Amino acid sequence: MRRVPLLASLGLIALGLLSAPGCSGDDDPGPGNTTTTTTTTTTETHGEGTLPGLEGQVDVIVDDRGMPHIYASSLHDVALVEGYLMARDRFPMMEFIRRNVTGRLAEIVGTLAPEAIQADIAARVMGYQRVANRIYDGLEPTSPTRVTLDAFAAGVNIYIRELREGTTKLPEGAGLLDLLLLPNTEAFTDWTPQDSVAIGRYLSSALSYDGDYEIAYTSAAAAAASTFPAGDPRAGIFRDLWSMAPARDVFSRDGFPNGSGGGNILPQPAPAPPAASLGALQRAQGFFDLAKRHLEQLGDESRGSNNWVVSGSKTASGYPLLASDPHLTLPSPPLFWYAHLNTARAGGDLNVQGLSLVGVPGVILGYNDHIAWGSTTASHDVTDIYEETITPGQNGAPDTVLFKGNQVPIEIVTETIKVNGADDIVLRLEHVPHHGIIAPQIVNGQVVPRTENTALSVRWTGDEPSYEITAFLDLNFARNLDDAKAALEHFEVGGQSFVITTSEGDIFWSSQARVPVRDPAAMTYDPVTQTGLSPAMVLPGDGSAEWIGTLDGRYLPQDHNPARGFIATANNDLVGATADGNPFDEPHYVGWDFDLGHRIARITERLEELTTAGGVTPEDMITLQGDHQSPLGRLLAPSFVDAIARVAAERSSPGTHPELSALVAELSSADLDRLDNAAARLAAWSFAASAGVDIGDGAPPAVEVNDAIATSLFNASVAHLAQLAFGDEVTAMNARPGSNLIAKTLQWAILDPQRLATYDDVLGDTVLWDDLATPAVQETRDERIARAMLQGMATLRDLLGDDMTAWTWGRLHTVRFTSMVPSIAGSSPVDLPRANDPAFPNGYPRHGDNFNVDASNQGIWSTTNFSYANGPVQRLVVEMTPEGPRAWNAIPGGQAFDPASPHHADEAEHWRRNDAPPLYFSDADIDAHVESRLTFTP
Repeated sequence: MRRVPLLASLGLIALGLLSAPGCSGDDDPGPGNTTTTTTTTTTETHGEGTLPGLEGQVDVIVDDRGMPHIYASSLHDVALVEGYLMARDRFPMMEFIRRNVTGRLAEIVGTLAPEAIQADIAARVMGYQRVANRIYDGLEPTSPTRVTLDAFAAGVNIYIRELREGTTKLPEGAGLLDLLLLPNTEAFTDWTPQDSVAIGRYLSSALSYDGDYEIAYTSAAAAAASTFPAGDPRAGIFRDLWSMAPARDVFSRDGFPNGSGGGNILPQPAPAPPAASLGALQRAQGFFDLAKRHLEQLGDESRGSNNWVVSGSKTASGYPLLASDPHLTLPSPPLFWYAHLNTARAGGDLNVQGLSLVGVPGVILGYNDHIAWGSTTASHDVTDIYEETITPGQNGAPDTVLFKGNQVPIEIVTETIKVNGADDIVLRLEHVPHHGIIAPQIVNGQVVPRTENTALSVRWTGDEPSYEITAFLDLNFARNLDDAKAALEHFEVGGQSFVITTSEGDIFWSSQARVPVRDPAAMTYDPVTQTGLSPAMVLPGDGSAEWIGTLDGRYLPQDHNPARGFIATANNDLVGATADGNPFDEPHYVGWDFDLGHRIARITERLEELTTAGGVTPEDMITLQGDHQSPLGRLLAPSFVDAIARVAAERSSPGTHPELSALVAELSSADLDRLDNAAARLAAWSFAASAGVDIGDGAPPAVEVNDAIATSLFNASVAHLAQLAFGDEVTAMNARPGSNLIAKTLQWAILDPQRLATYDDVLGDTVLWDDLATPAVQETRDERIARAMLQGMATLRDLLGDDMTAWTWGRLHTVRFTSMVPSIAGSSPVDLPRANDPAFPNGYPRHGDNFNVDASNQGIWSTTNFSYANGPVQRLVVEMTPEGPRAWNAIPGGQAFDPASPHHADEAEHWRRNDAPPLYFSDADIDAHVESRLTFTP
């Protein structure tokens, strides 16, 4: 490739490419149209221009939320204009997303940011571009899906041509592209339809691929067994810290639909599994860590989302209601872009509005005249890891793997990564035909040749072509529930729970995915004895634990117009398959790694209350989306109060609780008084995780401030308690469960210790409270809680000062939306709020804590950082009437990348306040909120 000279100033590029905030550029964007004229009235502007490739005239109204309402006479034209307008609003973000997905970051960044090369390696191994090419090639040239993809790409390329010709300029915050991309004529390629498909497949991977989870689970089991072998009091620690059981036994429906026929479980003994090679695990770990970081650019650790639908029989209007708030990372601008696509005005069949995924045509989440839909991650298990036994080839023949008694040649996939200013990197990836790519060994961020004869391969349903883009486009056109069901038949990869309401009054839910049926030998794991095989761990690659079919869709969790009048999903175990801690003994196996269940429990509790009372309103749905009751606080804070009461009793009457005597003797009177004060605040807590600070609307009421102080006390204490209770074992094993898992163990250790495998009958408690580092001392639950609270208060003093009345949660619990475009130096003007924002220098103060309905998880393991970076990417509520939808929504940011645009940050003001203003769908509402009009002609 032609090498572009690297400017000396680029030495200022921040390392940490994919997590660094964006940087400033030089100029505001141009008008974005060819031969544009503009007239101004007192209420709106009007622009006219030509777009090559259009089949007819296209009219656009941009409303005062920045949403374009695109009126065209054909699907081709509406998609072309969508591509052009999206690029005009979001091109810098689109460019970096497509390069991240297709493995082309180093092509412009070069060696200045090693993370770029590592990200490219991850993308090439995962192969989004390879499968996107196969998907696109499988589309008929005249199919609506291909027409839409082609036209969208053509629209983006009109904007790219304007950049090349200099008739428009990149906005501030995209300076890196000005310096590195625009001059690089070889690297600055056109947008392709395959780019859009690859972005969609990447998002599917972020929401369904769990190879890293299975590696972590396998490694943790091995670490626990070697550190605490049979006979050790902690021998059951793996069951306790990595339990598959939910924290709350609340499910979307009771059991699988349509019986148990066609299941994938056959009774048979559970043999001891062949241990996965420790060497193979260690050699693959670097790649899975790299893949995890790459996937987390869009998805988050919990793969969260909420959605629910309420029957018209329970609502005030008599019409069904839908609520949808997916949880992903929160960049600036957001991952989604408002759009209204309409050919109906010209006699066509399309009139759809909602959110488009940046870089992808159509509406992915939204509503039309007849249906509304939302989705959450279903957490179906669609990935397996296999340990391959490899025989070196002789005399130039390829290496082979053992499979069903035969030697199968390994295929080689070659990927070439272009590096600006350096030599190309050529990857020779090994591919097992019946499984997938062998995880390469990563050393110092680079792939090294395999030298051992065992390795791990990955099989994921997303490695095969499927047509989710068709599913979404068909939903855009759906006129009734049958059309919607037919559309969802195309959805095979991504594992989503779709909820749908119709203008005819239906409420419907279906969890969509191609779920493999595993060989019975792969389903013999018993979590109690820890024997047998399961798809949650590395499986033998010899052919004994294969996929033998696909689960019939009628057995996937689903429901239609249930008697209770609502359906809700929240990434939970949908049917109770894990209630006994063992998802492998069910009539159907769909997955094992579900949300711990606090969100679905709270949503269900509130919906039961609302539907029992009747008269449910859209405002009720908006309020529920913003629910920030602390689930752990509600469950555990009373036990904290009781523990401190026992400390106080021992203080006043020595010998009352002798297990606390040493603690009381050690602590000063001031410490004991602090504990009493903190316990009193927790006792008065309503369990609302309030921010308790002025967010620009005036001082909050005293009750919120008091709740906010209690929220800070509780969360700081919980973080320290996790370290005091489990940090010693975690360190000894060198394996740490995630916050979801450790929260469950903490809950059970406090409220129901008898259920833990580490429960000791003599102690009457789990041995995990005892500190391994102090063998002569038997630490207890109450002692650990008291110390955690003291340490938590010390942390709050360090962070917020000595005055407890100033310990409000919103000073700690903040969020900042950061640019995905890497920076040259310093912070980006695209970030919200900016680093130098006088009102919110540390980010937007927010209510909520771990596992709230209004997702804002800060995690449990950090004792000093309580900010968060993942949450709702929309707060959509739709009332589906026979006359069409009434919709409310807010997104975390705005439509435009350009920080000078009035629509760069306007939506963030709604989002951070948990407002969801109405959107404009009807002609009358749109005409009442016109900001500008555009007319495009061929």
